[in-house]
Amino acid sequence: TDVVTSAQIADVDRSIAPQPRRNAAADLFQVSTISGNAITYFLQGAYEGTPAATAESAKKPQNSTSFEAKTLALTKVAAYIKETDEILYDEPFLASEVQNSLVYQIGKVEDATVVGAIAGTSGIGAETYDGSTVTFADGILKAIKKVKGDSAFDASVVILNPADVFTLLTAKDSNQQYYGGGYFSGAYGNGALNIPANIWGVQIFESSAVSSGDALVCAREAVKVWKKGGIDVRIFEQNEDDAIYNRVTLVGEERLACAVVDLKGVVLLTPEES
Repeated sequence: TDVVTSAQIADVDRSIAPQPRRNAAADLFQVSTISGNAITYFLQGAYEGTPAATAESAKKPQNSTSFEAKTLALTKVAAYIKETDEILYDEPFLASEVQNSLVYQIGKVEDATVVGAIAGTSGIGAETYDGSTVTFADGILKAIKKVKGDSAFDASVVILNPADVFTLLTAKDSNQQYYGGGYFSGAYGNGALNIPANIWGVQIFESSAVSSGDALVCAREAVKVWKKGGIDVRIFEQNEDDAIYNRVTLVGEERLACAVVDLKGVVLLTPEES
């Protein structure tokens, strides 16, 4: 009369959903590594005067420029995660995914740090739009042309708030057709659906570090990012009371600095004040 049941033998699905590949803001600009804890760079001042055709024996026109030395300390982006040593030793694939998650989240803060440093730089170019005669999209084109006209470089990225990217993608003409193509096909049913990654031919990068209604238009050569190594993740087994609770602590950190090295190569587009 006894009922005998077999023990459950549970298998483990080791196919964890991977962390998505991140398009890093730093990759849009110049990146260098440094060994110290601060960097000194030179910011070129205004170029005064204009070269001109000069007749034989005539006086050449005088031009001038200057460079200002600036020193910037590294910023640290860091976080830690505690996990049981059972996970570390019994399920190493889970420990690896915890580490990947930590690296991904630090990378997102790196993006915000880079964009915030650019937007917060004093003296970068400025452009405005009124929202009617000059729309937001028109203003972005003005800023692109301003970068080209004021600096020696072409604009290579437009940094937008995600809400503004949504507004641009859903903008319609008088026939209620999407400018960027419909949600099933291209504009007016022509071609396949393709969500634009560019505006006016310049790459879009989305970041909440830019205020909605603003746009940062940058030339790649105008911004530089310095890193002391990459994202470093270390494991500590004797931290605080971890040994008592059979835990380990994963600490991830990165040190970097970002600066606009050519003020004319970056333009901040903002709406006109009413």
